[in-house]
Parts: sequence; C-alpha cells; structure tokens
Amino acid sequence: MNKYELLINTLNALRKEAPKSYKSYYPDINDINKVNAANSRAYIHLLLKAKFNLLTFEEREKFISDGPQDGGIDAYYIDYEKKEIYFIQSKFRTNDENFKTKFISLDEINKMDIDRISKGEKADKNGKDYNGKIKGLIRELSEIEQISRYNFYVIILANVDKGLAAAMEKLLELPFEIYNYEKAYEELVFPIVRGTVHQATDISVNLNLGSKNNYTMDYLVKEGEFTTSVQLFFVPIAEIAKLMSNYKNSILKYNPRSYLGASNNEVNASIKDSVINRSDNVFALFNNGLTILSDKTSFTSRTGRDGMGELGLLNPQIINGGQTAYTLATIFEDENIDNSVFDNKEVLVKVITFDEEMKEEENKQKLIDDLSLTTNNQSKVTVADRKSNTEVQIDFQNYLFSNYGYFYHKKTGEFSEGLEKGYITKDQIIERDTIIRIVYAINGKPNVARRSSEDTLYTMSDYDRFFNKNLGSEKYDRIYYSYLVYKYLCKREKEIVDKTVYGEGLRYGKYAIINVISKFLTDEYFDRTEDSLKLIADEILYQWKEFERMQSNKKSNINYFYEKEEILKQENKNGKEKMEDLIITTRVEDFDNYYKGSTINNDLNDYEFKITKNEETQS
Repeated sequence: MNKYELLINTLNALRKEAPKSYKSYYPDINDINKVNAANSRAYIHLLLKAKFNLLTFEEREKFISDGPQDGGIDAYYIDYEKKEIYFIQSKFRTNDENFKTKFISLDEINKMDIDRISKGEKADKNGKDYNGKIKGLIRELSEIEQISRYNFYVIILANVDKGLAAAMEKLLELPFEIYNYEKAYEELVFPIVRGTVHQATDISVNLNLGSKNNYTMDYLVKEGEFTTSVQLFFVPIAEIAKLMSNYKNSILKYNPRSYLGASNNEVNASIKDSVINRSDNVFALFNNGLTILSDKTSFTSRTGRDGMGELGLLNPQIINGGQTAYTLATIFEDENIDNSVFDNKEVLVKVITFDEEMKEEENKQKLIDDLSLTTNNQSKVTVADRKSNTEVQIDFQNYLFSNYGYFYHKKTGEFSEGLEKGYITKDQIIERDTIIRIVYAINGKPNVARRSSEDTLYTMSDYDRFFNKNLGSEKYDRIYYSYLVYKYLCKREKEIVDKTVYGEGLRYGKYAIINVISKFLTDEYFDRTEDSLKLIADEILYQWKEFERMQSNKKSNINYFYEKEEILKQENKNGKEKMEDLIITTRVEDFDNYYKGSTINNDLNDYEFKITKNEETQS
C-alpha cells in the first residue's frame, strides 16, 4: 500500500465516523463522482482533526462550509482560547499522481471572499447570497466579543506552486499556511494514525485546584549548567482524566508507554478500584503520582472563584504516571460510570519546568531518559520502550514513513488507535523487534540476532554502534530493503511444499540469509526495486543447501554436526545363544543451534556466494 492508498484508507475510516443520516458520506461505491466528493469532504475532516484536535465527527462537520456559494471558504475554525480564526480552502485530488503534482490555481485562491465575509456581508459581489454555513460563520464572528484581539489566518490544503506562494501574501493580506501533499502525509495522516493529533507543542492547559490544597512546594535543582524547577501540587483526578482523554499520545511524547500501551496491566485494575469503589481520598495515599514536564509553569490562587486555584502548564508532557492517567481517562470516558466517582479525590503531581537552555531537545533528552528510568518502576518497562524516544528511533520512524509509507512501531501500542479505527492494517506496521534483529544481522552478527532477546539486543554495547543518529539515508535504506527480504523469506517459507529445498535456512537461518543478501544491496547488483530484490534473494536461496552441506562437514562445526552412536541391547528370546548388542550410528545435524552459535558468522564471510550483476541481468 502506497501513501496515497493509505490516505484513502484513512478518509474512508473518517467517513465511517459519520452518523448514517449523513448520506453523502456513504455513497454508492460504484458512483465514482460521489465517492470522490465524500473523500474530498473527509479530507477537510482530516485537517480539522489533526490540526485542531476536533475528535468527533459532529465537532468537525459544523465547521465545514464546502458547497455552492461558499465564498471560496471550504471550512473555518474559531479558537476562542487562543483568539484565532482560520479560513480554509481545500483541493482534494482523486489519484496519486495528481495529489502529488497538481497545483491549486490563482483563480481558486481569488475566490476566497474573506474580506467580504469577515466584514459581515451576506452576499457575494454579484449579489448572490452565501450558503447557510457561511451565514452561520458571519453570525459567529458578529457574536465574538473584542474580535479586534483575534488574529486571522488562512490555510490552503493543496499544492501551491512557488510563484503563487510568493504572491499569496499580497493576494490574501493575511498570514497563511500551506499543506501540500508532503505536509499532509507527515502532519495530518501520520499523527492521526499514531493518535498524536494536536501536536504537544500546541498544548496549553489549566488545572483547577481545590482550595485546601493550594499550598505548593517549589524547589530548584541544579544540573550542571542548567537549573530546573520542581513544584508539587495535589490536583483533582478529574482534571488529569480530562487532560489525558483529550490529548492521549500527544502528551506522552517522552513517556516509554503510549496511550494504549499503558492498558492491559494489573496495576490499572488497582487504580480503577481505588477511584470507583472508595469514597474517601485514599487515592492520593496509595498512588505514586504523576511527573509532568512543562516549558512554562504558573500558579495562582487569585482566580476570583472561591476555593479554586489555577495551574497553567505550557506544552505538558507526562513522563511518569502514564498508567494512572490512562486509567483515569478510561473511567472518564466510560458512559456507565458517573463522574461523581472523581469527587474529592486528588493525586500528587510533580511538575518539572526547564530553564530556557534546557528547552533544546538535545539538552533535555538525557535528563528525561534518567527521569524515566528512575520513576517508571510501578510496573515493568522494557529497555526497547525506554529507548523509543531516542533521536535515531524517531528519525528512523519518520524516514520510513516519509520515503516508503511504512509505520515503524518503536513504542508499544503507539499505532493501536490507527488499527482500531481502521486507518491502517497490520501489514503496514514494521515491528521494532524485527528491525533490531535485522540491524544486528546486516552488521555481521546474525547469530546474535537469532539467539538474543529484544531487551538484550538493546542493552548490548553494539547497539549504539549499529543503530545511531549518524546512519543516514543510505544505511536506513539498507535496513528497509533487508526488511523486505525478511518478509519475502517468511512468504517463501509458507509457500514451499518441500521444506528442505533450501536446506534449513528458511526455518532457522533467516537472519544469516539476510546477512548475505545485504552485502549485494549495491548498485552493482541491485536497482532498488522489489523485483530485483527477489531475484537476489532467490539466487542466494538456490545456493543455500550447498552452503549448509559444506559447513556441516567442517571440523570447526563438530559441535553441531557429528556422528552419534547408540547401543541397542538385544534380548535373547530362546535362551540358547548369547546375542551381541547392536551399535547404531546416526547423523546429528543441529541447525537450530548452529545458526545461534559461534561459527556461523565466519562461515558466512568465508563462503563465496555468487550473484548475477545488474548489466548481466539486463542483457
């Protein structure tokens, strides 16, 4: 599935969120024009969900104005908290090529009657009334108090050529943002699938504090040249539940667990019990609390509301307590549980605020890793999950999606929502366990890849040498194509009837085969197509049985391949003569341990595999 097919799949899933009464979202699949129209409208839903965190269909649909007499405004959005108003024009393209190459026209930009509409005019320059949605927008604008304090923006959800982009500032007379096809994939589709809509950098929240807990503790910690502020608060658990329910993975960027990765744990049942089945506030006593990172933190008890304080957090990120927040969110979202169960219950929240220097990603990452390691001890967190937020993991994930449309599963559960909602299928996800084994295999250690656990692979000294931020696109590509080899080998193993045709390689030696094939992923042999990759794989497979025969006769492999004698005692049934014991010799071929053992790596290096060169194939 290419990225455009992924986009269509995502739009189809978004359309299914519409109530059945919205018939235009459920067209006859044989009516191409109506299907395209439905997808065009769903494309605007995609923007509204990913950009503005509008999670329900009804929330988004009320802002869509696309239709006859829409004044060139297909949708709008008013953010009353940030005092921002957006006018949106979208141009959906119905095939992959047009989606990447077709530009919006100057005429289409000029059709945006932003000036007339924002001034309250209900008809276009020809005297024709705008449609009902645009009139609703005009009414909303007229009801905004102190609208002069609001900023106006334009979003173009389409490809814009460089010349038009340069002229748009004069044409629109407003700040604008362009979502071309690349940005649509990376900032709309990818976050939707990961459940990170409304990027964490945009989040600013307030938490109301009960008056009896308005006392706070503030402590400064010196870490080398940086100073970090640590503050303690008791926060109503209802506020944590709302925060997590609203933002999910967006506030778990630095947490070793994703939103749904925090589920299915016995700790969660205990947390849930202390909320639902206890009326007192033992929750604060028994729970370890949360640790939240914040770029800027403010607190005041002068709110004008009796018994209420206010805590402001800019770009909050939960690095510890994800399971607590997850469980509270599931209770909050459960229609069968009354929200009164949250009453008079608080949880301890430790807020860590970085100074200006520490806000740089590189500076804060080490401290975050150390904090995560020491604080996430309520239940087991794998080493792989702990390392899921390192620079190479993030970079590799982005590279695979941007270049190949695959989703690298670096953190447990991060694509669960995408799977659950039908945005993607399992075959579009590449598991990190497979990738790390491939990384070891192509770096000369297929035996380690075969025998070691995932956590062991992540903790070995070779890990940082084999998989680091300096690899670059060429080595990322080598890992990706080696993954395609792995998929092909798994497919061949299932297809072949005679399981011994390639020896025991497909059963026990996939990573050894990948090690060999990866050496031929050069321009001399490989033209970067899947067909070429399969030809190389097949040539290696045809030589594999002979490779195994040769290795099984080497003295260095006597621990795996040897003659074994067994004595079979004969029974004398008639008692007349003594019968000699039989000695039976059998051949032991332990390929399972051979591919895990100490000799396979050198054997692969010493054996001369032959591959047809590119020019020979073409001739």
